[in-house]
Amino acid sequence: MIFTQSAGSPGEPFQRVTPEVAATRVSECGLGPVTIRFDDLLQSIILTAASAGAVTDAPLSCADRAVSYYDLELPPAVQPRYDALREKRLSAHFVAEARAWLSARGLIDRVPHYQPGVTDDADFTRAVESLCGPRAKGAFQSQYGFHVISPDWVKRSLSPIDEEGSEMLACILNVTSVAGYKVGLIRNEAFAEDKPGDTGSSAAAPR
Repeated sequence: MIFTQSAGSPGEPFQRVTPEVAATRVSECGLGPVTIRFDDLLQSIILTAASAGAVTDAPLSCADRAVSYYDLELPPAVQPRYDALREKRLSAHFVAEARAWLSARGLIDRVPHYQPGVTDDADFTRAVESLCGPRAKGAFQSQYGFHVISPDWVKRSLSPIDEEGSEMLACILNVTSVAGYKVGLIRNEAFAEDKPGDTGSSAAAPR
């Protein structure tokens, strides 16, 4: 499974609330009754507002914040609009925090330029690896292509993960985020064992 990239920030985009509180808040946004279930496949809690049919963007934006870090399931006619609003908000947040992380380390002005459809992916990813240090070499070299971090590299360079490895992975994810380069991280068993409860990096996969 591919998870999206994210990094920690001083101003978190989610509030720590229980599913019940999140469900109540979403309902109060005007989306009607909200049910709660656990998805065995995704191993996550999903809130469902099945009767939220004809709603404007305002209630959807309200629900985006109200639901916190839980997934919100809506009718097919509404889901794409909600997903787009949520992606826009979270993307802006994660880019801002990525810029802050890189600025604090004097790297923001060294982020390689990327233009979709113009910049060569191989050249760009090599520049990212070079910027983030020797241990980052090979991070994008795998059968999954240049938009996915190599599972073999994760096993080789991040198992067991240490402070340097964590910093290096954060560098890769933050550089690509600021550059606007979509990248995903495939969870593997070795990495998951080293970081219990970790689900890879969090926003699109690739984003």
